[in-house]
Amino acid sequence: MKLNSLALAYASAIFCGVWTFLVMAFSLLTGKASDFLTRAAELHLASYSWGGAVVMLVEHAIAGFILAWIFAWLYNKFAK
Repeated sequence: MKLNSLALAYASAIFCGVWTFLVMAFSLLTGKASDFLTRAAELHLASYSWGGAVVMLVEHAIAGFILAWIFAWLYNKFAK
């Protein structure tokens, strides 16, 4: 079986970006986990704000794409 590298990468990018944004939006609206996400935002180019949520969405989408593409590429190399 061979994995479609781009399909996995795009799906992972969408999932990672949207999930990160939803978690941050939930926290901004309810105040839950604000300490954790404030510290997590310090590790990124973002702050604990709506703008930071968008920046983290983009960062995690890019990271998810790259990591999933590498995973699929390695899987296809070793699955032969």
